[in-house]
Amino acid sequence: MSDKTNADKHIAHTLENTKKSSLEKIETPMAHPDTNHSAAPTKQEENLIIPKGTTLITDRSFINLDWSKQDHQGLIFKNCTIINSNFAASNLDGLRLENCNVFNTSFEKASIQDGLFEDCSFYEKQNQQGCNFSLSDLRRTEFHRCNISMSNFKRANVFQITINDSRAQGCNFQFANFVHIVSRTALFSAAYLTKTDFRYSNFEGVYLQKCDLSESKFVAVIFTRANLEEANLTTTDFAPNEYDGLSIFKADLRNAEIRNIDVRKLDFSGVKIFEWQQAFFIENLGIITYPDKA
Repeated sequence: MSDKTNADKHIAHTLENTKKSSLEKIETPMAHPDTNHSAAPTKQEENLIIPKGTTLITDRSFINLDWSKQDHQGLIFKNCTIINSNFAASNLDGLRLENCNVFNTSFEKASIQDGLFEDCSFYEKQNQQGCNFSLSDLRRTEFHRCNISMSNFKRANVFQITINDSRAQGCNFQFANFVHIVSRTALFSAAYLTKTDFRYSNFEGVYLQKCDLSESKFVAVIFTRANLEEANLTTTDFAPNEYDGLSIFKADLRNAEIRNIDVRKLDFSGVKIFEWQQAFFIENLGIITYPDKA
């Protein structure tokens, strides 16, 4: 068996263990405990027919919808519940959800460019399940005050995505694409992953150079072979569980709480920190310091 296969299995095993230890703690977004409060209508519909010229759907509940390979752009859902449904491979560009619950639903390979999700929950606490966004197109999509815990974004196109003031514990961003390729020799990444709890999430192989990750929690996450060069990590809780091959050159770690890292394994060249943070690096290197003589 190859070294890469062994490494992948080790990463998967580590992530699974950390998830299991934390699932009971996953709730609604950090600063908005009432996000999952919308009163769902008692009648659950199994069909969704959009009349011509209609874009707004309010105060309705859907279950077992099969909306795969549909083409409906600019839809707005307010105070709705969607359960056990399938939007795979659909064109939902401009989709907007406000104060909605979306449980056990697949958006695999769907196009949701320029989407906007506010005060929504995509995490079903009872079954400890998120939603599936793998291989979807989420360019320029925004999540504000949402709970997307345990959701799968593996290999999704997430260039210029915004996840702000939300809860995203145990998410899988493995090989998600935060990059826009300009030419064979030029590319750049863009993402705004701010004020969000990403504990126990998997960021293996992601390219987040110069992205804004400020004020977020990256505790027990996987950053194996990730690129965080020149990223804004100010005021984060930065304590990854796996970080082999992590590149953090010139990252801004000012005011970050840095823990669980062997500084000898990473290149901290050009990294920005405050004076009070020096103690972590000095102690980690085994250096003993004494006060200057008066």
